[in-house]
Amino acid sequence: ATDFADYLVKRGMSFRDAHKKSATLVNIAEKNNQTLDELDFLTIKKVEKSVEKDVLKMFDLKNSVNSKKSYGGTSPFNVNKMIKKYQKEFK
Repeated sequence: ATDFADYLVKRGMSFRDAHKKSATLVNIAEKNNQTLDELDFLTIKKVEKSVEKDVLKMFDLKNSVNSKKSYGGTSPFNVNKMIKKYQKEFK
């Protein structure tokens, strides 16, 4: 859900509005007993008209993990870097 909010913020929406839209999507998914990645494009588009098909990538777990590239993020590159760092420290 936070990736969807980040997507909207990057497209110019305020942080507050983006999180409201994200909460709306979560509520729809819960009501329909679905996960966010099971929502179809038209459902997402009803919540926010400005989205394009690329929004579907926001709900892909692998894409989400790989997108966290800042220090301490979850991307495989960062995780491996931290593992190597601590392996050296504990030897």
